[in-house]
Amino acid sequence: MGKAQTGLRLKEVVYTLSPFEQNVMSGLFKDVPHKIMHHLKQNILFDALPFCIAPIAGIGWFCSDYLEKEKQKHRY
Repeated sequence: MGKAQTGLRLKEVVYTLSPFEQNVMSGLFKDVPHKIMHHLKQNILFDALPFCIAPIAGIGWFCSDYLEKEKQKHRY
């Protein structure tokens, strides 16, 4: 009638953390100044071009265009 249980015994261990104990974003803000300096040292060319050189060139182009329009203003 009754058989003895034979076969594999399954054991399962589940590890969970409370949502109040998890620090998901802690690694993002850890040592921010070092990360910024590392990024700037690695990509100095790509950072300098759009944020330093391009605005200065744009201001120079705008000023020269504005002066040219002032010179031509009396003709129209």
